[in-house]
Amino acid sequence: MLQLNENKQFAFFQRLTFPLRIFLLILVFSIFVIAALAQYFTASFEDYLTLHVRDMAMNQAKIIASNDSVISAVKTRDYKRLATIANKLQRDTDFDYVVIGDRHSIRLYHPNPEKIGYPMQFTKQGALEKGESYFITGKGSMGMAMRAKTPIFDDDGKVIGVVSIGYLVSKIDSWRAEFLLPMAGVFVVLLGILMLLSWFLAAHIRRQMMGMEPKQIARVVRQQEALFSSVYEGLIAVDPHGYITAINRNARKMLGLSSPGRQWLGKPIAEVVRSADFFTEQIDEKRQDVVANFNGLSVIANREAIRSGDDLLGAIISFRSKDEISTLNAQLTQIKQYVESLRTLRHEHLNWMSTLNGLLQMKEYDRVLAMVQGESQAQQQLIDSLREAFADRQVAGLLFGKVQRARELGLKMIIVPGSQLSQLPPGLDSTEFAAIVGNLLDNAFEASLRSDEGNKSVELFLSDEGDDVVIEVADQGCGVPESLRDKIFEQGSVRVLTSPVNMALGCT
Repeated sequence: MLQLNENKQFAFFQRLTFPLRIFLLILVFSIFVIAALAQYFTASFEDYLTLHVRDMAMNQAKIIASNDSVISAVKTRDYKRLATIANKLQRDTDFDYVVIGDRHSIRLYHPNPEKIGYPMQFTKQGALEKGESYFITGKGSMGMAMRAKTPIFDDDGKVIGVVSIGYLVSKIDSWRAEFLLPMAGVFVVLLGILMLLSWFLAAHIRRQMMGMEPKQIARVVRQQEALFSSVYEGLIAVDPHGYITAINRNARKMLGLSSPGRQWLGKPIAEVVRSADFFTEQIDEKRQDVVANFNGLSVIANREAIRSGDDLLGAIISFRSKDEISTLNAQLTQIKQYVESLRTLRHEHLNWMSTLNGLLQMKEYDRVLAMVQGESQAQQQLIDSLREAFADRQVAGLLFGKVQRARELGLKMIIVPGSQLSQLPPGLDSTEFAAIVGNLLDNAFEASLRSDEGNKSVELFLSDEGDDVVIEVADQGCGVPESLRDKIFEQGSVRVLTSPVNMALGCT
């Protein structure tokens, strides 16, 4: 039941707005600190007051005990003289009362004459005989009091009596109140000031957080991180002084930055991006579709200023590679090649099934069996050889489809013995590499079909045995014109081929 109540109280606290929770936490903490300080000062003052009263009472008792008149009166047991001396001392000092006794602690003087001749209270056993002074607190003949007792010595150093000086607890309480009440007022004023400052701080925090709760801010931050990571373009945010405040994964990838994103935060953009003028010049102006060069990469960049009212907080820059269209074209081409390969396989499979159906209708079972075994064995040998030679299954699948496509076109595609591919070259994925090989083979098929010469065969040699990846495609076509040979490896030279003269330009 207690645990349930605690959970309800905590849930209620969680439902409060964040600034109000901050205010309450600071308030509770302030009360705790002030209470601790008050306790400390009270305890310190209590110790000081007790020590002060003890020292003062003991000093006064020793002064009275060393007074010659008191010593003489105690010796002669002169009650009247002792009363005169005690009354005068009490008028001139601040102690509440004094009691004087003989060496047997029998009262010789007491503020109440009726108590004279009776034993003194709260005596320490053996202390008087040893000549010891001591301090004691308790309820005596005059009420609750703090007492200092000291022996009276004669000229020979013999104990002949005792002096007891008492301070009533009520007087000590009044002294304590005179100090603690003003101090309590100071603490109350201090608490009021802290409450006011806490409220102003909570209001300031709310303005800085734009009225949102921490969970909302955390959700916005996570959404921003997710957006930054999911956007295909490179994104970099900078403050008005050109220091990086955010950078996404694609931006780091395009700029060749290998370290994690957090390591770049707070660094000048000029240290990260060469030719950083686009990030810093006239940062408050919007720019759109500007061709720029970042770290040697040609990009199309946009810039949008970030503002809070009239205050400029920085800018966010988005950019993408100019050559991304080429990459997309290569990927689309590869997809088309896959579709064409599947169409070819389907067409050949239908023809093969039609042949089988006809032989079965003619009851040529032996020929059907031989045909199935032969085709299956040939296909399996081709698949096994491709899987063994080419580690990348996407490339192997492409070559299998191209062999089928060549057969459908009336061509013969030969994979030169010794061809192999254990791993893709750095910087290319399976789709991009397959697109390159597929384009080269398509060009060779097209050139072979357009030419009336040759044996209608296309040879492919593909190897990564050395330091480089070698791709050689040989056909009986018309070749590449001299005027275009220097341009076929330039990025962005892909074009639609409409004549035999432009054959093989698609390889780039």
